[in-house]
Amino acid sequence: MSPSDFRSDDAGAGVCPAPMEPQQSRRERRSNQRYGIELNFDLFHLWGANHLIWAGAGRTRNWSRNSILIEWDKPLAPAGSVELVVRWCAGVQLVVVGRILACEPRGAVIRIVRRRFRGRPDLIATPEPAEPPVGQVRAG
Repeated sequence: MSPSDFRSDDAGAGVCPAPMEPQQSRRERRSNQRYGIELNFDLFHLWGANHLIWAGAGRTRNWSRNSILIEWDKPLAPAGSVELVVRWCAGVQLVVVGRILACEPRGAVIRIVRRRFRGRPDLIATPEPAEPPVGQVRAG
């Protein structure tokens, strides 16, 4: 199962997205199935190799293997490069670098160029063990 097979109603609640069925349409012509995954993200415009300009936040509507449809009400220039930082679940982000294919009233379509998961250790709460291991004394 791939990361695009998941959905979350509240990704910030510390629960990883749950498996989801593909969206079925009456007459699908796409080569890849689409999945209704709704997650919050931050969008950055890419300028040069290392320059990111924050453009705002939004929500994904559906995903396929190669593209993402996002809810976005601001104009995006077709063929522009963007980076989406998707809040996958507590402590985990999915960073997607892509190209804008279309910006329509229903949303913007982003073609995925590359993607990677990134952990956010500062967001992960690590509970302390209830008892110290045998032979060790807990500092405190």
